[in-house]
Amino acid sequence: MTTDDTTPDSSTPDETAYADAVAELEQILTALEDDNIDVDALASKVERASQLITLCRDRIGAAKVQVEQVVADLDHQPEDQADGQPEAE
Repeated sequence: MTTDDTTPDSSTPDETAYADAVAELEQILTALEDDNIDVDALASKVERASQLITLCRDRIGAAKVQVEQVVADLDHQPEDQADGQPEAE
């Protein structure tokens, strides 16, 4: 039985960094576009791609929530605190 070298990271999706997931997805896409792809490898590549897409969507969603929270926190600061000036009475 041979191993497939086109999937560089067999770690679980939660352990994969976003940039690594995107890079791996690009490699999978390149392999899938090859007319000579092994049918036996096709299903495992599609399954891995699905896992990576889910991971990327989750990471983007989490980042969106974090950004929205930061913006909401900034929106709730008094204007004179937001610009670094002390409050004048």
